[in-house]
Amino acid sequence: MNILITGSKGFIAKNLIAKLSQSKIYNILSIDKKSLDKDLYKKLLAADIIFHLAGVNKEINPKYLYDNNYNFTKKICLFLENNHKKIKIIYTSSIQATLKNSYGRSKLKAEEVLLSYKRKTGADVSIYRLPNVFGKWSKPYYNSAVATFCYQIYRNKKVIISNPSAKISLLYIDDLISSFVENIKLKKKKSFIRIDNTFSITLANLVSLIKNFNKNEKNYLPNNISNSLIKNLYSTYISFFSKKDFSYKIKKFSDRRGYFSEFLKNIDFGQISFFSILPKQIRGNHYHNTKTEKFLVIAGKVRFNFINIINKKKFSISTNENSNLVINTIPGWAHNIENTGNKMAKVLVWANEILDKKNPDTFFYKV
Repeated sequence: MNILITGSKGFIAKNLIAKLSQSKIYNILSIDKKSLDKDLYKKLLAADIIFHLAGVNKEINPKYLYDNNYNFTKKICLFLENNHKKIKIIYTSSIQATLKNSYGRSKLKAEEVLLSYKRKTGADVSIYRLPNVFGKWSKPYYNSAVATFCYQIYRNKKVIISNPSAKISLLYIDDLISSFVENIKLKKKKSFIRIDNTFSITLANLVSLIKNFNKNEKNYLPNNISNSLIKNLYSTYISFFSKKDFSYKIKKFSDRRGYFSEFLKNIDFGQISFFSILPKQIRGNHYHNTKTEKFLVIAGKVRFNFINIINKKKFSISTNENSNLVINTIPGWAHNIENTGNKMAKVLVWANEILDKKNPDTFFYKV
């Protein structure tokens, strides 16, 4: 199937092309500003589906907006009509098409041309009136407020909001692309396509969320990371990282027993850390009232020793790097971890809470 994509260098097109390229059934025909006059008509004739994504949204000159949004769409539809080509067209319009500004009018006029082409030819035309779309490969100061805020906050630039209480409607790029791919497969969809999973948020709250991603401590994950908006915003934010932030070092605390490092922290899921134990050394000798942990040995050989602090009953569990055995620590049971091998042991640990140094739920008890 030949799929023609106009505006192929743009933010939405890049994500669509990446998705379609995962399948071998699509042959992508691209049109951008450089190839417009040279290849447009030839590719229109070869196409089975058109994703008409080309357009301009940041332009003061109304004529330029009309040329790129309305006149270009008219040019495509007239050529298809004159060549008796009935073809499915998926068009990205804007929620501003209902507003009385130059950009909105240019998009509305383009919609009218497409609907006229549909009436005349019986072609399947789908129009997406998009809100503020955000995600990877978006362009700051152009594609979306999210892109601009992520760019500014990551670089510690000043963020200026003229109306903090104003609400913005957001759509994540992957949700849009999923709808596009579904649209390819379906026949005779409605002219106007609605995507339900959009988000509404004030500009002030949006900036606050993104600033929360910019904490100095790299091992903190955002709060409520399972929330779709926060998860998608965080993915967008880190897409603006420079190469120097593709990696970072975490602190290592060493003593005679080995070392300890905190990997990830989150108020919702707790903390993931890892540590080493040198041969003949022991870690632990404490208990917790509420805190629980899960341990996994990834190198070496150890023994977990437990004692119930009330009835003094004891038992032990031995494990090693090949066992894939997860060890739970239980509130009210004191425990230690003893390296029983002849090489350094390494252990991964999850705790259900972040360590509070001022009020640690950890109490010394010799096992």
